[in-house]
Amino acid sequence: MEIDLNKLKNYKSITYATPLAQFGKVKEEFNELLNEVEVKSLSYSFIKNIDNFKAEALDLITATVNLLLLCGLSEQDFEKHINKLEYYKNVKYKDR
Repeated sequence: MEIDLNKLKNYKSITYATPLAQFGKVKEEFNELLNEVEVKSLSYSFIKNIDNFKAEALDLITATVNLLLLCGLSEQDFEKHINKLEYYKNVKYKDR
């Protein structure tokens, strides 16, 4: 399955006006995602409802993408990130 995250760029209109306000939205979505995990002990936790967990994770991704776009994320910034991931995959975490 291939997911096209570029589609999220179509929802920049729901972004807050400032990076700081949007960062608040990212924090809110992160907390909502955390609320979908039940922690029983240091060694045992579980996802309460997988559909809600997925929905909250996607809300977090959307809010984060909007924050990055609001902060002026460039193609060059993104390529640097991809290069770092490639390094991790091929060098740092190769034996995993």
